[in-house]
Amino acid sequence: MPGRLIGLSLGAFVIVRTDYAGDRPTIVHELEHCKQFWRGGLVVHMVRYYTSQQYRLRTELEAFRAELAACTDEVRHQRLEESVRVLSSCYQIGHDADSCRRMLSVDVRLPVEAALACLRHDAPQGVSVRPSTASPVAARSAPPETAL
Repeated sequence: MPGRLIGLSLGAFVIVRTDYAGDRPTIVHELEHCKQFWRGGLVVHMVRYYTSQQYRLRTELEAFRAELAACTDEVRHQRLEESVRVLSSCYQIGHDADSCRRMLSVDVRLPVEAALACLRHDAPQGVSVRPSTASPVAARSAPPETAL
């Protein structure tokens, strides 16, 4: 894997750094991206991912929320903070760490639209912003201090 990259999904293929091969939340994150490839079609998905900031945000929110959902209670908070750092700094989505934390903290049982709505301050009634149980894992990068 190049640089600090941990995992990458390319259509039906998932590539994960060997030191993360047994990390279930990372695998779940990448598998979420595989679903997105199938749902959108390989070429269409790739074009939208690289040309639309909003589409990239939506797909990464789905993957990171799935990743957090796959975490045990003991590691979820730490993983949330890692996810916030990576989402806000590595994906060029136009959101800072605070807004990424708000989006990733929306209950994962709610649709991704609820996470996006929390930024517009028009979240549907009953949407609570709390640590998520989601699980993000696609093209995730490691913190600089743990990079290979």
